[in-house]
Amino acid sequence: MAPERYEGSQFPEGEAAQDQFFRQMTPNTTTFDMAKSAAAVSAVLAEVKERTGNKPIFITHSQGGAVGWDVDVENISAIIAIEPGGAPEVDSEQYNRLLEAKIPIIFYFGDYMENGPEDIMSSGFWSGIKAGSFAFAEAYNAAGGDATVIDLPAIGITGNMRCRVSNL
Repeated sequence: MAPERYEGSQFPEGEAAQDQFFRQMTPNTTTFDMAKSAAAVSAVLAEVKERTGNKPIFITHSQGGAVGWDVDVENISAIIAIEPGGAPEVDSEQYNRLLEAKIPIIFYFGDYMENGPEDIMSSGFWSGIKAGSFAFAEAYNAAGGDATVIDLPAIGITGNMRCRVSNL
């Protein structure tokens, strides 16, 4: 049975759609080695650059967003962070490395980030993540970088939250 859907959700209804969605998920069963993950992704990005002659645009999402801040900057032309699990802290090593390499960054956030239901613990988490991304972009741009945060509901694009999943 599919979880309760948010009003206005564009995600298809029914068990078949829900099952297909769960097939693309990676279980978060333990901690992961950030350095090893960043090194593996960096190797892929280097190979893309070698094969194409161009630095690729790196797209990150959710927990993978953290990996995006640690990849080798010489092999990327930009970062697209879709609801990343955080932004680098201003003046951190990650922040300075990205700024020095002049990596443009764009963040995208969908519905219910800062106004999610109070009975879902992650509502507060995502509110903080989104606010941190705006703070990152403000500081990054003030320091000469190029960062943008796109709040999809604020520009009239809604229905991007699949369903409501309560804490277990």
